[in-house]
Amino acid sequence: MSTGRRPTGETRAQRGEIAAVLLDMGGVLVEMGNEAGLPKGDFDVRGRAELLALLRARGGRADEDDLERLLFAPWRADYQRRYETQREAEWAPHLERLLAATGARALPRELLAAWFAPYGAALRASEDAVPTLAALRAMGLRLGLVSNVALPGELYRERLAAWGIAGQLETMRFSLDSGSRKPAPRMVEEALEMLGASPSQAVMVGDRKKSDVAVGRAAGTRTVWLRSAFGEGPEPDATIDRLADLPALLASWRPSPP
Repeated sequence: MSTGRRPTGETRAQRGEIAAVLLDMGGVLVEMGNEAGLPKGDFDVRGRAELLALLRARGGRADEDDLERLLFAPWRADYQRRYETQREAEWAPHLERLLAATGARALPRELLAAWFAPYGAALRASEDAVPTLAALRAMGLRLGLVSNVALPGELYRERLAAWGIAGQLETMRFSLDSGSRKPAPRMVEEALEMLGASPSQAVMVGDRKKSDVAVGRAAGTRTVWLRSAFGEGPEPDATIDRLADLPALLASWRPSPP
């Protein structure tokens, strides 16, 4: 069931016909398994084992204490400041420190890919993701992804492609790559420029009011909240209970024929 709530004092004509839809990734298109969308628990343990194996295979001398001291602990200190800086914590200096200390001959992105691999293999597309995207495209809408993620987007692109999601999106913006994170509007603005749509023609869809609804408001788009436990934040233009409700909601927002 969906409930529409239009912005006060604005008609559909004033807001513009909907041309583009931007969607969050975690909790909307992908089941991430945890709030942070990072390897945790057993996935973290297995990922660190993969990372150590790679380092040793590439001529490095390293143990679990090295990983924590040289990589994960200093990265976490930066990660705690992400809300203050409105940027994701950079991995590069910590990966380079680890490589220099261990003497391993590997690329920094290979190290992150090894740590991510067990967790990434367990990720799943949301049940309604592919059919909903197909329905939106059939309506003539241009689609993009705008996601806060603490890891490089390339780690997710492969999974999104395997599920048939990436092929339905014309642009994908990931916060670590973009140097900005929601609710700062930069990623939304960049995505809309790629899609050739103005904010008045766009809708931002997400499961977190504090980031997804807030970023839509900051960028000047309409907003749809996919109901979740993350309900603290500004009110959206509409709320849906399932992603599959989105096409019907957006169809109801289109101007009636004269």
